[in-house]
Amino acid sequence: MPLPQDAMNIAPLVAVGVYIAAIYTFNHQINFWWYKRFPPALPKPMKRVLLDFYPYYGKLNTVKRQRFEERLAVMKIDKDFLPQEFPKMPDDVRHLMLASAVQVTFGLEEYLLPHWGVFAVYRQAFHSPQLQEFHTGEVHYEDGVILLAADPFIASMKNPKSGYDIGLHYLALALQFENKINREDFLFFKNNEREQFLRTMSRIRRREHQFEQDYQNTLPEDDFGLCVEHFFHAPEQFQQALPDTFNALKKLLNQNPLNEANPVIA
Repeated sequence: MPLPQDAMNIAPLVAVGVYIAAIYTFNHQINFWWYKRFPPALPKPMKRVLLDFYPYYGKLNTVKRQRFEERLAVMKIDKDFLPQEFPKMPDDVRHLMLASAVQVTFGLEEYLLPHWGVFAVYRQAFHSPQLQEFHTGEVHYEDGVILLAADPFIASMKNPKSGYDIGLHYLALALQFENKINREDFLFFKNNEREQFLRTMSRIRRREHQFEQDYQNTLPEDDFGLCVEHFFHAPEQFQQALPDTFNALKKLLNQNPLNEANPVIA
């Protein structure tokens, strides 16, 4: 039966509306399909920053360094930064924080962490209303927001052997949520053995003298971030002390940090 004339007049408008809505909805995906195929170049000053402050990048071979730069450039387009205690986000800090995301996901095909759209950046440790204490980082799962304190973050970049890398820690927690990684996927101890695990971690990073400050009050939900930070910053000691967890992280991240020039396994 033929459509009434009014319906025939409305039909093209509906089709146009659906088309516009589809373009609006999928514009982000279309853009990133393009950017993934043709990533923008990373600015030369930022390459210098990475070479000066990001050893993981500096030790990569030429091919993998190019991959790192391309992923960082695409990640920069995807993530928003909200400076909380200064008027403008420093571009070098922005790139270094995104570098942590690139490092954690470097062995994975899907690396953009789409659940996490915003970095909220403070100058110093900030007060957490949820936990009623000061933190240098947090992940807000419901809102997809990663909170980091810039000065402690940069301090760990300048002195990675004595500082704790909060960037890797909290980006690892973001990845854990994104990929639904469970504790039993990487930890192999009973609940009553957790203090022994934490003391082992402190020895891996040679921070036994700061055990109470760095580890004793660490929450179980931070364990994946703790493991990933140690996995990258002390891989030889980690492999010797906790070989099962080391091998589990190799599989989960598809990386072997002992192969510094080419850590991607496959």
